[in-house]
Amino acid sequence: MTISNPANSHANSAEVKAANRGGVLIIGLGRFGEALARGLVEQNVEVLAVDFDEEIVQRVSGDIPNVVQCDGTSSRALRQIGAEQFSRAVVAIASNIEASVLSALVLIDELKVPMVWAKAVSLDHAKILERVGVSRVIQPEHDMGYRTARSIARRVTDYFHVEDDFALVEMEAPKSCLGRPLGELAIRKKYGVTIVSIKPPGGEFQHADQATILQPGELILLAGKPASLDAFVLDGAGLRYESLRAGRNVA
Repeated sequence: MTISNPANSHANSAEVKAANRGGVLIIGLGRFGEALARGLVEQNVEVLAVDFDEEIVQRVSGDIPNVVQCDGTSSRALRQIGAEQFSRAVVAIASNIEASVLSALVLIDELKVPMVWAKAVSLDHAKILERVGVSRVIQPEHDMGYRTARSIARRVTDYFHVEDDFALVEMEAPKSCLGRPLGELAIRKKYGVTIVSIKPPGGEFQHADQATILQPGELILLAGKPASLDAFVLDGAGLRYESLRAGRNVA
């Protein structure tokens, strides 16, 4: 596997090296990897995103500043983009278990990245990742808080709990948010969460700004603290967040 020529990649090597220690390396730009990259960029975290597929790299390059076409399972390829200089990495190649495990092994054993997280698609996958030394296994479908939200609200389509104070939620746009510019809704001021991007039915995720007007059937990607996201999701479903947390009946 070859890496994109630096002239054709979307990451300036000097900028990437300067940001590596405080940044995050993300390997794999499927739905989870792309959502994570977009969310971290929105939170002003330096990100270097990597994917095998050049078409995916081209598609996301407008929203993710540093993105490179590269084989995330090859130590040689990863060294060429300075992966060993990162202190944090996330393996998001969950759909291919073999590639996921190999990428984690390369990062941990060969490149000596201190903190490697990886997404698992099953309990068996998670066990393998733990055995090879992954610092933390991410299993969105096993997050208890959003099992409740999903079963009640029926609006959350995916949830990514990245760390204690940062998570991402993909959900159907609530009716209360439709037909008005995001700037008027003041969602960030009210809930402390940010709508990072939107996805029209049958389309791709695209950047959202203050002038964006949500339409029925669109998905939104939100970033923020887990408790803040809880509040937004449950309010959007017509529920009282405080009552649900306290274990009281919600009318």
